[in-house]
Amino acid sequence: MTQTLNNKSETPSCQQGTRVRIFWKNGDTISDWNETCAWAIEQFGLPGDKFTTHPTEDYMDFYFQNECDAIHFSLRWL
Repeated sequence: MTQTLNNKSETPSCQQGTRVRIFWKNGDTISDWNETCAWAIEQFGLPGDKFTTHPTEDYMDFYFQNECDAIHFSLRWL
């Protein structure tokens, strides 16, 4: 088991799925982003099953396992 854990920790993580990138905009507020993330959770459940997120300094990526979910999210937030 220890060998399995060591191998997993050495394997680089790779985001899979359909990416939807939302850029931070001047004037965005915390409540704007709370609404986006809350909507995603209400529609698709907690991150980890149907989607994952990855925030950076310039944008936030949402990775969806199902392309239809990515399209649904994109239509609402892009």
